[in-house]
Amino acid sequence: MIPVPKVGAPPQIDRISVKDWEKGTVTAFDDGRTPLQGLRASGNVMLDQDSIIRPRPSLIRYGTQPTGTVLGEIFEFVRVETNVPVTYMLIMQNISGTTKPAYSKDGGAWTTINGKTYDNSAKAHFVQVDDKIMVMNGTDNLSYVDIPTLAVIPYTALSTPSAPSISRTGMVGTTYTYYYKITANSTVGETAASTATSQQVSMLRDVWDPTTNYLTISWSAVSSASSYNVYIGDVSGQEVLLAAGVNGLSFKDDGSMAPDITRLAPVGDSTAGPKVTRGSVINGQLFLTGDKDYPRYVRYGGTGASVLDLSPFNGGGYSEIGKGTKEFPVRVISFRDGRGNSVITVLCRGTNGSGKRYIMTPDSVTVGDTIISFFAVAEDNGQDGTDSPDAVILYKDSLWYPSRDGFKTTGTKPQLQNILSTTTVSETIMNDIQNLSSAYMDKAVGLAKQGRLYFAVPNGSTTNNEMWVLDLNRKGAWMKPWNISADWQMLYNDNSGTTHHIIHQAGVIYELTTAQATMDDTTAFRTNITSGFIKFSEDGLDWAKVIDITFVVLRPQGTLNFTVSGKTEDASLETVGQDSFTPTSDVAGWGEAGWGGAEDDIYGWSNFGVVPLTYGDAQRYITIEIDEELQWIAWELNTDEAGVEYALADVIIRYVKIGVKDLS
Repeated sequence: MIPVPKVGAPPQIDRISVKDWEKGTVTAFDDGRTPLQGLRASGNVMLDQDSIIRPRPSLIRYGTQPTGTVLGEIFEFVRVETNVPVTYMLIMQNISGTTKPAYSKDGGAWTTINGKTYDNSAKAHFVQVDDKIMVMNGTDNLSYVDIPTLAVIPYTALSTPSAPSISRTGMVGTTYTYYYKITANSTVGETAASTATSQQVSMLRDVWDPTTNYLTISWSAVSSASSYNVYIGDVSGQEVLLAAGVNGLSFKDDGSMAPDITRLAPVGDSTAGPKVTRGSVINGQLFLTGDKDYPRYVRYGGTGASVLDLSPFNGGGYSEIGKGTKEFPVRVISFRDGRGNSVITVLCRGTNGSGKRYIMTPDSVTVGDTIISFFAVAEDNGQDGTDSPDAVILYKDSLWYPSRDGFKTTGTKPQLQNILSTTTVSETIMNDIQNLSSAYMDKAVGLAKQGRLYFAVPNGSTTNNEMWVLDLNRKGAWMKPWNISADWQMLYNDNSGTTHHIIHQAGVIYELTTAQATMDDTTAFRTNITSGFIKFSEDGLDWAKVIDITFVVLRPQGTLNFTVSGKTEDASLETVGQDSFTPTSDVAGWGEAGWGGAEDDIYGWSNFGVVPLTYGDAQRYITIEIDEELQWIAWELNTDEAGVEYALADVIIRYVKIGVKDLS
């Protein structure tokens, strides 16, 4: 009898299944070290649901477009009309060489606001307080839009006081000389100091007897001045503040008041409004930074009825931050200390990607019967500031902001209660950080919406040419780049209650929306996803006979292009499979009514705005046969046309292990 040979067991087929990409885009590692749940490269895609991948929203034009060149911020403000709050958008626009603010409601026509013209190229910022909108561009003097009347109100400069006269009581002699200057205060600033008047005395000021030794300094009235300041010095040209907010035309210096050596007599005039760049409102109080003439000043207004009064003695004034250092204040925000107490935090720009933070704490001192309010300044812990004040985001009880050596967050760590700690959140994209144009990072703009942080940045450019997205809802994964040039971005809540993600790009105001798919305005944009090397053993030495690779996509629309490559015996990188897939059935995708819903939101699976009229397969399987022996495998998905939608939900690789090959 002929023996029957025994049939061996069939080879075991193993699978690698990647169901989510929670690591996001990881560019800091080589291809072979990219995490399995990370992407080596991506473009114009985002994470959705449980970290599956889909195309980003598109740009469509929002409402009536401005007729001029938009300069700087697009600002949302609220006007009370018949006891009902109504929201508007405000811009600064240059129309044929004349620059004025203009406003629009819910995408309607733009209406110019008269009362003052502005620099034709300076970018404007706005902040609303006390039914007024402060207008700041770092070049023109501070002014405001009066919201009830929708008219621009400029401030009027005061005249510089003339030199004071001095009368002496006691101290006849010429041993010591003191110099006095006078300034006048308006509701927003202070004049330049007068010419100094000197007075010789026989005694050092510290030993004057207030009853018998004093000087009376007198001056002439300045029209419309609210009060006056007196400066003193023992060296000409180095006079410092002696008395602020004097209500009268004379001051008795009896030696009892100590000069404030931190405040030199001003050489510039700010009574027409200081030339500031940005503003913040904290607890109803106005704070201003970016002073063109005094770049280290943080100016602040008073409280209550004096909210726009920047002069001393009505709660206003200024604090000099980082005096004489390389730090300059660029942004004031309301944050907290480690104990959770609300504090006024000043972020500064420095050099080499570093900076500092300072805390401003309300304080006061009583001089006679007068209480002088001011802010005490203390350096915060940490050495991190920012060069991108418009990209600072306060979200989820933490600060998020870019710097030259990475994107940072400042908050409280669970293991370090009552201590604020600053950490870098961009380790996975550090290679890309180096390509950011540090000289132009002041143009970066940040925005938070629904768990994502959107940063418009200048990547190797003089303008913001890309958008990088930090997805906090999905473990802080970065998805970048989005090929969106955003000169500004903001959220506008229209009067129907819909929130719009507004983007200003090259003179056009867009909305980021799912109302159309993979098309910005009328131009299709490309999406791409690239994996790293997927290995068949932890050390990467094992080879495998790869049978096929299957891509699971949810409700696809348009043409999807797939490329599979790997290391073969003949080449370290060789294409081993390709396919293009176009669904043939009618599908209701995200960009259509059923999936897009309201234009400003990306709806989940069960959150329909309207019921879709057509349906397609919930998911499709695209299988590419490989039939190659490989040491590693990589894949890529890209699209090039408009109207493409998909959600990549799983990538499944079937293979049979071979083991280590000796290819020496």
